[in-house]
Amino acid sequence: MELIHTSDERIEQLTQYLNLLRSGTTDKQTYALYAPVLETATAFEANSALESLLSHPGDVTVHTAAVARFIRSIGKGLESQSLPEYPKGSLFASLDQENRKIVLGMEKLQRLAKKLQKQQSEDLSPLIEEVASFSLIKDHYERLQNELFPLFEKASTEHSCVKLMWSIQDTALGLQKAVLSDDGRDLKRSWKVFGQFYVHVGILSYREQYILLPVAYRALGTQEQVQPEISSLHGFVSRTGSLSQQELERIFSVLPFDIAFIGSDDRLKFYSDPPHRIFVRTPQVIGRLVQNCHPPKSVHTVQAILDSFKEGREDSAEFHLVMKGRFIHIQYYAVRSTDGEYLGCMEVTQDATHLRSLTGEKRLL
Repeated sequence: MELIHTSDERIEQLTQYLNLLRSGTTDKQTYALYAPVLETATAFEANSALESLLSHPGDVTVHTAAVARFIRSIGKGLESQSLPEYPKGSLFASLDQENRKIVLGMEKLQRLAKKLQKQQSEDLSPLIEEVASFSLIKDHYERLQNELFPLFEKASTEHSCVKLMWSIQDTALGLQKAVLSDDGRDLKRSWKVFGQFYVHVGILSYREQYILLPVAYRALGTQEQVQPEISSLHGFVSRTGSLSQQELERIFSVLPFDIAFIGSDDRLKFYSDPPHRIFVRTPQVIGRLVQNCHPPKSVHTVQAILDSFKEGREDSAEFHLVMKGRFIHIQYYAVRSTDGEYLGCMEVTQDATHLRSLTGEKRLL
């Protein structure tokens, strides 16, 4: 049976095979039937097939195993395609270079791990030190989340793959922390955690190189350097006073907290950008759905807050967490017009570590 026809038919065949994997594993006969299209699949066809699965509402992580098997099945096709030559100095060239550095760094870690295993060493501190110095992984994932993902979402209707990638990135970073916090008492467990970390980072690097960057590059073209269009603000006037644009911008820069405003359509309209900003934001996120600005595991919480504000059940929500030894306080407020119409949501984030430590009184300078 010949399965290769038009591009749409090829995508349909890939989608069928992906759905078979979602339902369970496939046998050799089934693979052989789909082999002509699997072994010649392009990044763009693969992305379209993944979109058919990952675009449905719900937890994308339930498809993690099926997607992994699918990408392994089309590896021959992906690796035979010609990768784009990204323009020097572009976002894509920078991200591709970082990703290749991560691949080389992971290969170095693998060599060190094999050496320690061959020596049957019970001291994994050299490996842990190498993992600790690998800060590029976290920095790179944050750049993808804050710089590329928002642009890709605006340029393409088939961008659901980034939701799963973000989830896997969170898992990889969690495993990196687990490696660093390991006390070394259970050597078998230590190697297992390192192995999981190694595999997850490898999965992400492969998908970025062979699917995400080529697909996003085609979708964006030269648009990736274009900054979001932000209307000019000449001043602010109210019954309690007025401020120039410069005064307003500088006030936002010295406030002891970060703020962001999400409009009634759930899209980010504004964020302050002080030097002490806790959660990274870039201009590319302006106009982005706020649900896409959070890792998949917390989207349901964000949605619950917004729904409660829109329905008038709540006017605020409060959270606090410890991050890198700092006490972070986060508040959400419903913003309403004078007649009660929901205008949007304001997020206020503050490093309250110092405030939490205060005792007694201070009345003099």
